[in-house]
Amino acid sequence: MNRAAANFLPVEYSPSGDGFLPLIKRTFLADFLSQNGNTSPRRITVAGKTLVVQNIRLNREDIDRICILIDISHWEFYWQELNEQKEIIGELEDIFNSSYDEIFVIDGNGVARRINQVGETYYGVPVEQMIGKNVIELEKEGYFTPSVTRLVFQEKKRVTITQKTKSGKQLIVTGNPIFNENGEIIRVVVNSRDVSELLNLRKQLADTEQLVESYRQQLLKLSREKIKNHEIVAESPQMKRVLELVDKVAQVDSTVLIMGESGVGKGIVASRLHKLSKRACGPFITINCGAIPEQLLESELFGYEGGAFTGARKEGKKGLLELASGGTVFLDEITDLPLSLQVKLLQVIQEKRLIRVGGNKYVDVDIRFVAATNRDIQRMVADGSFREDLYYRLNVIPVIIPPLRYRQEDIPALIEHFLNQLNAKYETVKRFSPEAMELLCNYNWPGNVRELENLVERLLVTTEGNEIGIGHLPEYLAKGKGTSSNRIYVLDICPLKEAIDELERQLLDMAYTRYKNTYKVADALAINQSTVVRKIRKYQLFPSPGKQRRGEAKY
Repeated sequence: MNRAAANFLPVEYSPSGDGFLPLIKRTFLADFLSQNGNTSPRRITVAGKTLVVQNIRLNREDIDRICILIDISHWEFYWQELNEQKEIIGELEDIFNSSYDEIFVIDGNGVARRINQVGETYYGVPVEQMIGKNVIELEKEGYFTPSVTRLVFQEKKRVTITQKTKSGKQLIVTGNPIFNENGEIIRVVVNSRDVSELLNLRKQLADTEQLVESYRQQLLKLSREKIKNHEIVAESPQMKRVLELVDKVAQVDSTVLIMGESGVGKGIVASRLHKLSKRACGPFITINCGAIPEQLLESELFGYEGGAFTGARKEGKKGLLELASGGTVFLDEITDLPLSLQVKLLQVIQEKRLIRVGGNKYVDVDIRFVAATNRDIQRMVADGSFREDLYYRLNVIPVIIPPLRYRQEDIPALIEHFLNQLNAKYETVKRFSPEAMELLCNYNWPGNVRELENLVERLLVTTEGNEIGIGHLPEYLAKGKGTSSNRIYVLDICPLKEAIDELERQLLDMAYTRYKNTYKVADALAINQSTVVRKIRKYQLFPSPGKQRRGEAKY
């Protein structure tokens, strides 16, 4: 036994090996050394040391065999560390390859070093074909375009782009540079995600939305046509211009102020504004500012919090303005709104939010406001009974509905309209005689369309037989009282020359639309035919003489 063996084993050194024999007898070494022939190296632990022992038989007279001992205790730590590192590397490898996103590692020279398994689905080839190649080469070969790594090296910062691969995939890629202490890029880690399916879904969604919008527009068009054809009767040029304006402003959210006498149809026009707007699916709430008692009006409009006043609900209540959010509010008889509430209404219009009675928090509202009045609101502003700032907020788009007496062309059409509705309702077939119709058309109608509708219903219900004649009309109508002689409707003061020109233009437009012939127009207006032609040219109303429209008589 040499000294090294004595150092490995818990025995005293002796050249003869006497101290080794007791150890042999106490351990498995006795069996191990008694084996014939050579033995394979074996790992043992003796006295806290890890040894590798091997028995080699020499078959010499002086030496039968030798036992070689190698102390590997100091290697154990490294083996353990190595195994742990292998385990960690294996774990990282599993994570690397199980990532849903592609991870692409490029060294400081632009050479691909590692690509996880997702890359095969992105590029359509085994990743081994790409490892070891420069990204510039891969870009030229069409594996991907453009190269985010190239851009990272150029800009020396993180870069995110959209990339297309050889297999047709669309990727969102981000290149992240890693720098050394000298500020040099030593590695670029690229993360990529396939967004092809997302883009396809987005395209399908866009196509579907476009189709839905197309259907919505078609339905809206049909709805508008139905509303235009059935809700409001308009044969006079004045009313047609009103409806043209209404149809135009319905498409925007501007505040509208409708002005006109009582009974002209302000509510119907407001309803039309809503039904033709993009808010048609939202609520349409009518608030008559003069019909609600002043002491209740604030809580009805703005709502209240629980316990705000005696008799209030514990949970509070939403006001009409809050309930109308997403739709349209029609403020009828706006001039009856108390001055104290005009301030609060102005705030809602300007800021699109309100505070409930008894509350201290704002509530956002999205409302389109339409207001109406039958009073001289400008005079009320002048005398201080209506706030000037609120007036200007409401009067963004003024709509003036002329009285029925100034649009006599509408009277027979309205009578026919109401008759058809009422005949269908009561299952009758009643009609007015020509004489009765003439009296109705010449009546002044101070109550406007509402008065006409009510009278038609009264006559249809009370008249025996199918013809309503002069004898069935009220006495004031039968005797011709209240007949209209004022056919001109002046909306506002303007220079007399402009008024005369506008009157001439409207008369010519109306007469030519009705008669389609300049001679008949001249007879109706009691002027020369040459004057008719000259003024038509002046106002450029219709094609000049010699350029007839199809189907019309010669000038």
